[in-house]
Amino acid sequence: MLSNAPRPSYCQPLPKWLSYGVPVFMMVYPFLLLIPALNWEKELNREYGLMENLTVLFLLSAFILFLRAIPRGLGPLHKVWLIILALGAFVFLGEEISWGQHYFGWSTSEGWQEVNRQRETNLHNLTGGVEFFFTKVLRNALSTGCIVGGLLIPWLYTRLGLTFATKDMRSHKIQFWLWPSIRSALVGILVNTIGVPAKIANHFEMAIPGYYGLQSGELKEALIALFILLYAVANWMVVKQFQNNPA
Repeated sequence: MLSNAPRPSYCQPLPKWLSYGVPVFMMVYPFLLLIPALNWEKELNREYGLMENLTVLFLLSAFILFLRAIPRGLGPLHKVWLIILALGAFVFLGEEISWGQHYFGWSTSEGWQEVNRQRETNLHNLTGGVEFFFTKVLRNALSTGCIVGGLLIPWLYTRLGLTFATKDMRSHKIQFWLWPSIRSALVGILVNTIGVPAKIANHFEMAIPGYYGLQSGELKEALIALFILLYAVANWMVVKQFQNNPA
């Protein structure tokens, strides 16, 4: 790819501290909690732990970036895609905080408690098909998207040196803004491998830090949320690039 060529989303140079530093910290953090003096989460409900709060922060930041990018979208199709992404981040955020219940502490109605496994005001813990969709279908789809969209496609397109846009940026194809940045690859890999330590530990009956064991789902959700934020940053950088280089 020529140095003066427009950068598609999968080539956007995301901040290294966000794409590498943050996920590395997230992987080290569970081991810090093994030190009694540093284990501030010991007496906390898991809803108030660091990973839960990072998930909320990542999703809120992504939601804001998607909203800001919508009016600057590269044509109607891109704007529709940004709207879908913003709605997705909003729903994920709302579900993560039980639509505010974690912060405002309202009581769950008796009828809702009967059908919600955690007795919370959310959809992803509803018993039956709804829970299966959120915890299996949707989570697995996001995990697959993280590895395909965050690693395989960006790596292939980068190797081929494709940009999907003219040098004067007067025209572009959907591939120009569709794929996550190659710098999302580390997070995408972690999303798809975070459950491995728990499986190994169970097989050998080993003790491992909570976020790698029983709470590995919380760490995976935080990594997925970080991946969504990285995708939002990549799209924001793309639209800013066009704004700074008007046709």
